[in-house]
Amino acid sequence: MKKTALPLFTGKRIVITRPQGAATQALREVLAGHGATVLEVPLLDIEYAADAATLAAIWAQMGQYDWLVFTSANGVQGFFERYFESFDDIRGLGICRIACVGPATVAAVRAYHLHIDHIPPDATAAALAEELASTEDLSNQRVLIIAGTRNSDVLARTLEEKSRAIVQTLTVYATEENDVSALAGTEDFREHGADAIVFASPSAVESFVAQASRLTLRPGAFPPKTVAIGPTTAAALREHGIPVAAQAAAPAQGPLVAAIAEACAIRVSSSKKLPAASKRSKTNRQPANP
Repeated sequence: MKKTALPLFTGKRIVITRPQGAATQALREVLAGHGATVLEVPLLDIEYAADAATLAAIWAQMGQYDWLVFTSANGVQGFFERYFESFDDIRGLGICRIACVGPATVAAVRAYHLHIDHIPPDATAAALAEELASTEDLSNQRVLIIAGTRNSDVLARTLEEKSRAIVQTLTVYATEENDVSALAGTEDFREHGADAIVFASPSAVESFVAQASRLTLRPGAFPPKTVAIGPTTAAALREHGIPVAAQAAAPAQGPLVAAIAEACAIRVSSSKKLPAASKRSKTNRQPANP
């Protein structure tokens, strides 16, 4: 009699550390659907806010930008929340082209029925900067980058120095350390440990290290393997002496589930169907400006 295959993560405990929101909920549902016990320990908190004077200056120029660049889904949400407080028509954006980093950002922009002109195959701001600098003529083009308080300035610097673009940055959200000491997920983690813990950003790693005393495992708890989303997160973990068991090739559900399986030493056969990245997250390549 043929045995029924158990779900991929049956008996596994997985900690996700992303801020609460739609992306975290989607990941939790995918992992739970694969049989995992999912613990939520959100190490960061997102506060949506923007400087009023800066917003007023940018809104006065809206429609004059050549490029609008989003590096995160949080940036998309923060931008359009403020945008629709002042505009009642998406056409107020003008005829600018749009660039995005990562599948979650792509999905967030496409929810507004906007076409995306450039998506780098590597989901990092640095990769986007290098690709735009090498494939697009941005000389004297006006670029508006939508960012958070902890975003690196590498994108703006590269576009200014290599492409001679005129770059402005609009900060629409703040990333703050979230106190996890009283969370149910934290208590469960301290008591029992986990098989894997997933980090999505260097900021999450910094928060984890800062709150190490609040996350100390009790005797007998199982120490988790560490999964990093992206190379910058992996580098941040290693800088703090935290071994990286697996790194997701892309910040999408399919590669992330595969990385968690690798960290948990689960062999995934070629016939095992993992959640795939959305078809919409493929790169849309457009010809460079003449």
